[in-house]
Amino acid sequence: MKKGSPNRRKELHVINQRLLGIKNTLRKIEGNIIETKDDREKLENTLYNIEAHIMETKDNREKLENILVELAEVKKYLAKRNNRQPRKRRDKSNAEVQTAPETAPKSSQTADTEKSSLGNLLDNVDLAQIIKLLQNPVVQSMLKNIL
Repeated sequence: MKKGSPNRRKELHVINQRLLGIKNTLRKIEGNIIETKDDREKLENTLYNIEAHIMETKDNREKLENILVELAEVKKYLAKRNNRQPRKRRDKSNAEVQTAPETAPKSSQTADTEKSSLGNLLDNVDLAQIIKLLQNPVVQSMLKNIL
């Protein structure tokens, strides 16, 4: 028997060509699998980053809600204080500025009355007017020159 008949050689050549084609296809599949694995890892990292941003946003939202609650409490306190203690309005014709509050003789004051007079003094302070005054460009200029 002949080892290398022409038909047998053709068949072996065709089989080798198919095997090479299969090997090339397997290499492409392997490359695609590696790419897919890399893409999956990138996607997972992106999802972890998104999750971290969501958690950060949630924390910031909770902080903002707490701040809003505190602001509402301050607003309620100021509204209650303003309703309790009506504002003293100055006449526009009165150009004099009162520089010192009137005080009672010190001999009759005790520590408790000093505390209450300080409380009364603070009750008469209108924070809105002070803030408005501090926003005045002339006052800001004066404060800059002082400091």
